[in-house]
Amino acid sequence: MPLLTLKNIQKIYGSKLTPKIEALKNVSFTVEEGEFIAIMGESGSGKSTLLNLIATLDTPSAGEIILNETPLHDLKSSDISAFRRNKLGFVFQDFNLLNTFTNRDNIYLPLVLSGFKPNEMAERLTKIAPTLGITEILDRYPYESSGGQQQRVAIARAIITQPELLLADEPTGALDSRSSKMIMNLFQTINQQGQTVLMVTHSTKAAAHAKRVLFIKDGIVFHEIYKGDDSYLTFMEKINEMQILLDQGGVNNEL
Repeated sequence: MPLLTLKNIQKIYGSKLTPKIEALKNVSFTVEEGEFIAIMGESGSGKSTLLNLIATLDTPSAGEIILNETPLHDLKSSDISAFRRNKLGFVFQDFNLLNTFTNRDNIYLPLVLSGFKPNEMAERLTKIAPTLGITEILDRYPYESSGGQQQRVAIARAIITQPELLLADEPTGALDSRSSKMIMNLFQTINQQGQTVLMVTHSTKAAAHAKRVLFIKDGIVFHEIYKGDDSYLTFMEKINEMQILLDQGGVNNEL
């Protein structure tokens, strides 16, 4: 059974007093455990809306989202925060770290909210800090850390809860090319260790680290390609070619 299932998702914004905008029309796809999927599309295509729905930050106008046999629409409002904290990990473009907390305390925050003991938090951090290369900056503050370091701290905060699904929204958008490459290599390593990743990105270079790329256009999942045995460069070329075709209207096989 898939880890994540989306069935006929529609999202309409607007009210009786404002024009209605159909951000998502009829989106259906599944995510298997251990996959690394990139979602690509132009600004306004609906990809960030889709991520927000999966993250339970918004609700669909129609359709169903199921995470590990839990229909998200069945969650009580009082349970959503705990569900989000325990089942989902989030990595954002702007890091979302608290400058009044050390990097270590930023990472611990979701565990503190879930009632973990100090020794349990320390044990989890000890396991992931070396992989992320953040051991030496744990007692610094975010403002004392580079953008790449802050994003690695944000990734640590996202995965320390051992989430079923890691969601990333333009995780390299605020980074230089060197830091971006380092972050995407880390995502690949985390995925190889078993973490399921769903990432929204404009970057072909970032998307080429994924195992599958979904292309969203005009509110639908318009096309998808798999990496398979392709090299990073070959897959990146295929992604570029597909984006050109989509821009020219040369692909019309809606999934």
